[in-house]
Amino acid sequence: MNVDGVKARLRPDVRIHVSASEVEFWKNPDFSKTVMPETVPPALRKAAAKFVELYRENIVQFDRAVEVAPGVSARVTGGHTPGHCVVDVTSNGEKLTFVGDAIFEVNFDNPDWQNGFEHDPEGAVDVRLALFNEAAETGALLAAAHVAFPSIGHIARNGDGFRFVPVTWDY
Repeated sequence: MNVDGVKARLRPDVRIHVSASEVEFWKNPDFSKTVMPETVPPALRKAAAKFVELYRENIVQFDRAVEVAPGVSARVTGGHTPGHCVVDVTSNGEKLTFVGDAIFEVNFDNPDWQNGFEHDPEGAVDVRLALFNEAAETGALLAAAHVAFPSIGHIARNGDGFRFVPVTWDY
């Protein structure tokens, strides 16, 4: 959303829901528990500052959870960042959870592996396990940004880990 010209293409009254803890974190982010290339934190700080500058009037902060629209809600999980959220979409008794940065491909077999970009590594493991267990128990679909295409699927228990069962892509 920081790319030049994007804001001009949005409605002027667009609402961008961001957890209050995420907004607070990006005012003075702590990268001390991360293991990322030294050029990354300054770039992230710059991007966050630009985002807040561009969208200050459009940001709607919330504490734990918020219904963004009928059937669409965001909830704070923490872990990756203090205010990291997942988005749940429900319709006709079915649910899809977009897990943001909480899950990477290697985490299905190794939920306790950390990726170096997590600001609360131990908390991130707890978040992953909670999301995996929730999806395995309920049958909800997960959509994950850091999982290979089609990146939407179900979670099945697999010994001490989990298995991602991708949906069939019907085009």
